[in-house]
Amino acid sequence: MAVSSLIGGVGRPLLYVLWLQVLIAVVLVSLRFYAASRTKNNKWRWDFIWIAVSLLAAFLACLFASIAVSHGLGQHFALLPLAEALLVLRWNYYAIYMGALSIAFSKFSVTALLLDVQKGAGKKVGRYVLWAVAILFSITTLLEIFLTAFQCTPVNKVWNVLEAGSCPAQKEARAISYVHAIFGGLSDIFLALFPISIVWNLQTSLKVKVGFCALMAIGMLPAFASFVRFHLLHKIYDVTDFTYEEGLFMIWAAIETGTLIIIGSIPPLRPLFMRVFFGKQKSKTTYATSRLATRNQSMAAFAGPEGPNTETRVVLEGKDVEQKVEDEQILVSHSFKIEEGTHSEV
Repeated sequence: MAVSSLIGGVGRPLLYVLWLQVLIAVVLVSLRFYAASRTKNNKWRWDFIWIAVSLLAAFLACLFASIAVSHGLGQHFALLPLAEALLVLRWNYYAIYMGALSIAFSKFSVTALLLDVQKGAGKKVGRYVLWAVAILFSITTLLEIFLTAFQCTPVNKVWNVLEAGSCPAQKEARAISYVHAIFGGLSDIFLALFPISIVWNLQTSLKVKVGFCALMAIGMLPAFASFVRFHLLHKIYDVTDFTYEEGLFMIWAAIETGTLIIIGSIPPLRPLFMRVFFGKQKSKTTYATSRLATRNQSMAAFAGPEGPNTETRVVLEGKDVEQKVEDEQILVSHSFKIEEGTHSEV
């Protein structure tokens, strides 16, 4: 049967969602690579490394899902030969494994940025909480992949329902899928709202704080997609038209994976966008050598009436040191940063 005749239902929309997001993500991560390669110390930060690995996993997931679509993913089961439907299951499972890894790596990227901010703020409790969330989600992701892949004996029976064998861990595999989806959404909300504890007490205008909150709302998009994925899980397990329902499920899984990379890449690129599109150059800010030159003073400089291209002097104990820096960045969530201290590299 021709490939074109197998693609139907929600198959084509799924392909559009997959490859459009991959294209946008490749452009943004490439720009981050360009910016990261131009830093003075020529050192990549962990948030960039994790997002690059996440993009690689997302690309593989997109490739596997596209192969599944070519065999009928998104098409109604009644319109497919049984052999093609079994291939849909096989390649779709491969896509799910890589997608789960991509989601985890994206969260690691955001966590790495938040840990960097927390290190400067000196709040150990917040760092412990961030580490705990990252570790718990890592465990959840590994359990989902392991239990899903090895729920049946032999392993091939996971996608080949006609093969002789049994699936003793099927209930556990389904349960961990629900846990992974709901915990993924909750962790997205946590990572989006966590920076409020850092930003809200800074000495800056209400306008800047409200702008923060508005931008943080964008970080909720992956959480919304994760909750929709949670809602669609039961349809995969409880209906006979599984090739069509899995197509719907994969659309939202792709949206979650893609938005995590895209939204997580936009904020670090703000200095580059400001220079290219608005012609804003490096600002000149005077810093003290004292450790008291914290994010509060930097935020006050950022929010000042003369804008980010003015010269601001922070008077503290110690010897003043002039330093040219690009827009300094405080991470706020997947969706935004605001300008601050020495974290201008991507």
